[in-house]
Amino acid sequence: MSLHSYRTAILALLTALVSGCTTSRFYTPNTMQIPMLTKAREATITGGVSKSGKSSAWEAQAIYSPLPHLGVMVNHFDLHYEGAAQTDNTPFSFYESEFKGKTRLTEGGIGGYYQLGANKEYLMSLFGGFGQGSTENRYSPPPDFPSLETYDSDWRYQRWFVQPALAMKYNRFQVGTALRFVWVNYLDGNINSRVGILETERIQLLESSSPLFLTEMAWSIGWRFRPMTLSLNSSAVVRGKDSIRELDLASNYVSLTVGLNLHELKKK
Repeated sequence: MSLHSYRTAILALLTALVSGCTTSRFYTPNTMQIPMLTKAREATITGGVSKSGKSSAWEAQAIYSPLPHLGVMVNHFDLHYEGAAQTDNTPFSFYESEFKGKTRLTEGGIGGYYQLGANKEYLMSLFGGFGQGSTENRYSPPPDFPSLETYDSDWRYQRWFVQPALAMKYNRFQVGTALRFVWVNYLDGNINSRVGILETERIQLLESSSPLFLTEMAWSIGWRFRPMTLSLNSSAVVRGKDSIRELDLASNYVSLTVGLNLHELKKK
């Protein structure tokens, strides 16, 4: 591939990354790690970023195969965002309250993988796992209220997932798709009543609907240049409870990742 082709591919990836990322102050799907394992003792560590106008995120992932057809994975997700929410001073007074927030999630999983095809180019896997995270939102006071104090709301959550995936490797190209069946359970938290009735009711609806049962879908397109892999990834919530749709759950999340295949470091 020529230098011009490399530049064109990277520009296309960055354009999709910036234009495709959406975030939410209540839930955002992280990048699905689609296993590309083919045999025991393979290991990959990955770093990822996502950036839109009012949000930015970074991720760290790792996967390792201690035994044939067995894999373990770890994912960490760190998102910072900002926006505006409609809230109220009184039952008859409403205004747009600016907010800033952050979400963190760390999870681990274990599963199996298997190769198919005449040249073993197709990879099937099934992983399950568990993680814990936290979310904190900081709301600005009303515009006519002379105070620099912010109103904070925060809560912890747990997430279980089951993830079947299908991938393909062909020369330097790799592509993968996966479904992730997610159970999100919101635990104890603090809601500052001064954020207003509207926002408080949204958060309470989120908690009362817990656990949430969501189905997410992902795809990943990557280019391998040993021992590295550059990938564009997208995860989207495709099915969830109708009762919490007004919470503006993030519809999709797009990231750019770079993976280092540790098992290829000593290969020529």
